[in-house]
Amino acid sequence: MADLRSCQKLFAAAPQVLDDLNEVESHNFEDSHPGLGYSINFMDPKSKLTVFFYDYQQNSISSETALESFKEAARDMHFVAEKRGADTGKINTYRVKDRRQLFPLRAEAETSDGRSELLALGVVSDCIVKVRFTAKFSMDEAKVWMTVILNYLNEGYG
Repeated sequence: MADLRSCQKLFAAAPQVLDDLNEVESHNFEDSHPGLGYSINFMDPKSKLTVFFYDYQQNSISSETALESFKEAARDMHFVAEKRGADTGKINTYRVKDRRQLFPLRAEAETSDGRSELLALGVVSDCIVKVRFTAKFSMDEAKVWMTVILNYLNEGYG
């Protein structure tokens, strides 16, 4: 059985406001699906950001596990858009080379319904932290928001 304290600690330390986005709900998935951890949703009228904390019931998260989780999350961007009746087209995935960044794995896509979908993932204290951002505005503006949010989380969890 994995030690959940790292994910619990990160979840408990998460802010209730991220820039202009207010926390609207949080979920504990551990009770019904051990290993899937916790999530917090932040919203405003034009965007939604969800931060996930999970460990797949593993005491230590390998780089391979983190990468597989990222690939799965990037594929999920297609399904989320499809549920809205939109298409993502090509998803741009990359790794930030700055070693100070806690969330180096990134994905971006513009959907056919005019939304920007962004994803960032990293491992903090043997807990996978995934950040999903959906915005009803341009990719350029969404990238600025995501950079501000990730820098804030990077400082808080770094």
